[in-house]
Formats: sequence, structure tokens, C-alpha cells
Amino acid sequence: MKIISAEIQSTRIPVLRAHKMAIGTTYFQENVVVKLITDEGIFGYGEAPHMVGHSQLGETPDTVRVILRHRLIPAVLGLDPFNQEDMTDVLDRTVPGNSRAKGAVIMAAYDIAGKALNVPIYDLLGGLVRDRVPLSWSLPIVDVEEAVREGVEMIERGWRILKVKTGRVSLDKDVETVRALRQAVGDDISIRADANQAYDFKTALKALRMLEPYNLDFMEQPVHMDDLDSMAELTRISPIPIMADEGAKSPELLAKHAVKRAADYVSIYIIGPGGIVKSKRMAAIAQTFRMRAYVGGALESVIGAAAGLHLAASSPAIDLGCEMGGQYLLKDDFGKEPIKMDGGDFVVPTDPGLGIEVDEGKLALYREGDVEVIPL
Repeated sequence: MKIISAEIQSTRIPVLRAHKMAIGTTYFQENVVVKLITDEGIFGYGEAPHMVGHSQLGETPDTVRVILRHRLIPAVLGLDPFNQEDMTDVLDRTVPGNSRAKGAVIMAAYDIAGKALNVPIYDLLGGLVRDRVPLSWSLPIVDVEEAVREGVEMIERGWRILKVKTGRVSLDKDVETVRALRQAVGDDISIRADANQAYDFKTALKALRMLEPYNLDFMEQPVHMDDLDSMAELTRISPIPIMADEGAKSPELLAKHAVKRAADYVSIYIIGPGGIVKSKRMAAIAQTFRMRAYVGGALESVIGAAAGLHLAASSPAIDLGCEMGGQYLLKDDFGKEPIKMDGGDFVVPTDPGLGIEVDEGKLALYREGDVEVIPL
């Protein structure tokens, strides 16, 4: 089997409410969807999502399309989609960086391989270690009352985990939001906080000490992603576990955090490191260093969300749930059916490949520009 062609399209879907965090605000979601097609007629889907219009590492929807069209897709034409390790190396040799674009290609290759073998992707990643994955709901930076209202509403709808975006102008408002939310939802609900790099070391330490009474699961990326020394010191002295996110976007960066003990936990993305092959490597590093993990979300459609579930389902270290709840915040989604949620958990798809059916009509409805077919 070999890849003979690909389709690339950009999509734009409004969100049901603005999602504000320290690095920007999402009013609509921009995803680039890749469809790889083989000589046996089997095809697979991948996607590169962008919440605030960029990846924080230089990628945008436009750059993703350009790199896919001119570099990455030509590099994989003729390759066997079963050889995801080799394909990952080929993509890295073709052009440096551009991890999200590469991740979409690798995702589609796994979808093809699973369909060809009639097995779900998790069987290609080591097998099932869990068939349900807890889902975390992310609360944006809003007024305290609005955050509490939405948090209570989501708990009533079945969520058991809430994450509060922090990094406001006022640290007191950050703390007040968490305090009010804890009071409203009680002690049985998990609450997490995510500063998205908003604090310097002194502010982060002050925030962690002020938030200690509210029993947080963790504080995610409190300081700038390049400030490994501060991350290490905070991890050493913080009363709340520290999670690395933006600072640990690759296996190499996660290894630096692990060796330096610069985080207790890590957020692993399905495409951020450059694809599932590297995401799985990150899960192995986390397990080796006894770091817990979850699958971070970027408002993926059902395509990327399903891929993230297969990663979580096959990785022992990923036991903190996931954030791929795009189908609940996007105005619409690309799946013929949503991913099943039960008791606050996503149920891992068991059908071949990604385990979902893509609705081509919905793709067309939210498409920006033309579909590019390679080779033309």
C-alpha cells in the first residue's frame, strides 16, 4: 500500500462563546484538514487546529497549508502509511519545525493503517489500558460570576473536572474565581488552573500559595515556556503540583523538564510534537520519570479529538483525563456523530482507524477557499 494523493482544506467554525485566556481569545476555530488517499482506495483524515490563530511556535493556518502543499505532502507521496516512524523521520528531514502540519499528516496515516487492518488506532499504539477518559471543561477568563455560572452548568451536564484560565491583570481576581467556583461546586469536583505563561516567578509563587486552600489538581504552565529554572524551583517548593504545557511541546523539551524535575505533570498534545509517534514518545518519557499526564486540547474537531483519545487510551501515564471537548464549544463539528460522553468521561471509539465518520457536507459548509488536491 502507498499514498498516492492528498486533499488539503481550511475550515473556520464559530465558537458558542468567546474563549479568552492569557495568550489570546478564540472567537472562531481555524483547522486545516488533511485527507490522505492510498492506491487501494483507503483514506484517512488528520487535522491541525488553531485556537488563537497561531501555535505560539510560528505556525498559522496559512503556513500549515503552504508547508503541506509544497513540502510535506510531496515528501510522503509513495510512502507506506503503515511506516509511521519512518514517515515521521522523512517529514523532519524535509523541513524543520512546522509540527502541527506534520502532526496532521501522521494522524491521517494512522487512520489509514487502522482501517486497513480493521482495528482502532489504540491497537497500533500498544493496546488498550483504559476505555474511558475523563473530560475536563476549560473556563475562560471572564467575570467571577460568569465563570461560576458556566462551571455549575457544566457540572449539571455531567462534567466532573473544571479548569480555570488564570493570568488576569489582577491576581486577586484569579484567586477569587477559584474560591467562588470551589464554594459553588463542592469538594467532589476536580478543579485545575492554567496560567498560560502569564506570571513571573514571584507572582506565580504568590498565586500558588494563595490558591493552596482550594485543593487544585495542578497549576499549568505558570511562567514563560523558556523559563525552565523557574519551573524547576516552583515544582520544588509549590504546595500545588506543577504541569508543563507550552514549555514541553516535544519529546526533547519534555526530557529536559523530566531530568531537571521542572514539572510534576505534563500536557501532551496529539499534533503539537509533530504527530502521534512523538506524542507516544512523550507519554513514554512521562511514564519513565513517573510524571502524570493528560492530553491537552486546542478545540480539535471530532477528528483530532478521536486521535487524542486513542493516545490516552493506550498510554498508562495519561491518567489525568483530556481536554478534547471541541464538540461542546464549537458551533458545529465534522463528525456524523459526536464522540460519546458518559458520566463525565469520553468513551474511546472502537471502530477501525480513528473510529469516527467524517461528514464531508459539514466540511464543505465550513470550508475557507478551495480544496487543494496533490498531485494536481
